[in-house]
Amino acid sequence: MEIPKETPPLLRLADAVRIFNLSKSTLVRMRNKCLVKTFKTVGGQHMFYRDDLVAYIKSNSNEIQQPRT
Repeated sequence: MEIPKETPPLLRLADAVRIFNLSKSTLVRMRNKCLVKTFKTVGGQHMFYRDDLVAYIKSNSNEIQQPRT
């Protein structure tokens, strides 16, 4: 999996959707089941750790649903 070098270490949900080509519901489900680490900002926004997403996606690529087109 290739991601841009300038990708920040923490990603908003919308950025993770765009970069990893996953649906919002898949990422939210991964977050809710504690399958990936997230960081909750003071404002209540969940930030995804880029490296954790990459590792999870690589090890579970058969189980992750791509968005419908």
